[in-house]
Amino acid sequence: TLTTYLNTLLSNGFIINQIVEPQPPENMMDIPGMQDEMRRPMMLIVSASKKQE
Repeated sequence: TLTTYLNTLLSNGFIINQIVEPQPPENMMDIPGMQDEMRRPMMLIVSASKKQE
């Protein structure tokens, strides 16, 4: 789950820099089934850096 991914990074000394959930272009909403796909993220990009000790 998203919670597992993020908490694993945090508990192992990472700092989360940015989280991006890209969205498809508006013209793709006409594709059959695409509206249903928007119920959950198709992709998640997480940028994280190891804390300096």
